Amino acid sequence: MSLIFEWPICVALASAGLNGIIGALAWVRSRGQPLYRALALMSLSFSLWSIGYLWAWPEFMDPFWMKMLFSPTAWLPGATLSFAWCFTGLPQRQRRMRTAPLYILGFLALALMWTGRITLQQFRAAFIMGAVPIFAGVLYLLTAHWYSARRGVERNRRGYFLAAAWIAIIGCFSDFIVSFWLPFMATANTCLLLYALIILLAIERHHLMDLRAAAGQAAALIAGSSVLAGCLAALAWATRRVEGSLFLNFFVVSVVLVVAVPPLWNRANRVFNRLFFERQGRRERALEKLDLGLSDASSLQSIERAIALVVADEWGAETLVVWDDNRLADLEPTLGLAPDLQAALIAAPSVWTESALEREDGKWAAALRAGLEDRGMRAIVPIVDEGQLLGAVLFGPPSQDFYDLAALRWIRRVAQSAARATHAVQTTQRLVHSDRLAQMGTLAAGIAHEIRNPLSAMLGAVEVLRMKPPEQQREEFLGVLKEEVLRLDGILTELLDYSSPKSREAHCEWPKVRNKVLKLLGPDLPEGLVLEIQEGSQRLAVSGPHLQQILINLIKNAVRAVDGKGRVMVVLGDGDGFATLRVADDGPGIPQEVLPRLFTPYASSAPGGTGLGLATVRRLAELYGGRAWAENQGKGALFSVELPLA
Repeated sequence: MSLIFEWPICVALASAGLNGIIGALAWVRSRGQPLYRALALMSLSFSLWSIGYLWAWPEFMDPFWMKMLFSPTAWLPGATLSFAWCFTGLPQRQRRMRTAPLYILGFLALALMWTGRITLQQFRAAFIMGAVPIFAGVLYLLTAHWYSARRGVERNRRGYFLAAAWIAIIGCFSDFIVSFWLPFMATANTCLLLYALIILLAIERHHLMDLRAAAGQAAALIAGSSVLAGCLAALAWATRRVEGSLFLNFFVVSVVLVVAVPPLWNRANRVFNRLFFERQGRRERALEKLDLGLSDASSLQSIERAIALVVADEWGAETLVVWDDNRLADLEPTLGLAPDLQAALIAAPSVWTESALEREDGKWAAALRAGLEDRGMRAIVPIVDEGQLLGAVLFGPPSQDFYDLAALRWIRRVAQSAARATHAVQTTQRLVHSDRLAQMGTLAAGIAHEIRNPLSAMLGAVEVLRMKPPEQQREEFLGVLKEEVLRLDGILTELLDYSSPKSREAHCEWPKVRNKVLKLLGPDLPEGLVLEIQEGSQRLAVSGPHLQQILINLIKNAVRAVDGKGRVMVVLGDGDGFATLRVADDGPGIPQEVLPRLFTPYASSAPGGTGLGLATVRRLAELYGGRAWAENQGKGALFSVELPLA
């Protein structure tokens, strides 16, 4: 066999393989997108065409394989025109209405050829007459689309597909051109091979598909299929050697495979994932890190910081988050969403990059392009929660200088995480606002109740004094007036202590505060009470008056709990950067119905309690980044306050 009949076979094999790969990748990528579906149909048709050449070679006289060779031409005009219209932006409904008749006519001609109603020559003649104007229209559409590109990068991308279309169409018609110096299949397969190489180059250069991910999935599938085929082949060989029952052996091995294949397949998948999806795994971990950071977000600013940190680590890109001022006014957004960007994202709520917007027309596309260019950004994604636009995240140039398809999916998930976090912050803000309103109502009711009692006593004393009682009774009622005025002063003092936050930048020493509290409370303690305050040398990052107030409030609360007859223990323990102040008593404990609301204003049910002492303790502890809680122990109650060490 001469060389002239050997190299065309290699070209046909290469064309069949490369076009088959492109078709498979485009079909996997399509996911309902007609552009990739049309590309997949064309490439698989070219692959089938090259395979038909191989089987019909060298005589090209076998009727069956000649029919197989020309079968793809039945749907190629419709697929090519559909691809061209998708690529140039024709609406989907119009595409379907215009391409459906082409597919119907093509398959009708194909059925007539296979049933023998028309000859192969008649089929080829019908193809030439019908395809020439269609392919000419396709070339015109792609050429005009290439010429209308405003930017060099977009013109380059369109140029790849234009060149590929010219070469593929020349290859399609080369079968009908008499060639005296080349083998029958050389010209067509050479053109189809060039088409495949140009398409692969366009995919790689303009990141139209995630080739690495697709290659990993294909490798895992091929490896698993090869292992299974090897097992079945070995089983058949062993059966022939021992002359056993093939059905029984297949049944036994099938049982084994059903048990063993799932874990083996999972392990093989993990191996291939490590080889081919390392980058994807890293991005998944980055998203998990983002979700973890957003779970603690308490404001829009904390959401912005979490997104900026993760995007900078993963992509080396800057981010800018803009919010809808009207919808999120209560959360005090840093940057507002411009009205033109808002209208554009409502019209087209998707992930958009600069290159993708170059292929779009309309006011919304122009607004998004201008928004990206003005801010020096490359991509934008809306933050949408329950169909409502909350804002948008803009992404700057990444370290690899482009965002591939996997990156766009990742960006979309970033926006979804931001939407969930924003919804959580809104919900928390509403709950806090409702809680504050409820506390204000409780506080107002408590103040009215606490003030009414001394005022009633004062009013009664004034009425008695107006009657000019004897001197001894007059002095008694003047004492009542003084006592009630002091009581009012105490109520207002506690109210001011509760409502006025102080600076955190303070320090105090435990021994000094301890001694001062003992000096202040000692003379007024009941005789039957035992108060023990542990000594120590700790230095706390709390102001002395605040720690003194916390300690006095807790001790007074414990004294009321034991009704002046019992034991109160105060201990200050060290922890990891915090000290825990514990005040225990041997009283009756805290009623279960009061325990959940113990630290809220006016929750106290103890006689003589104002209900603000424990609320002030919690407020002061939280002021310094600490916390306060209470619990019942074996006998009595235990109050704990966590405060930072200096």
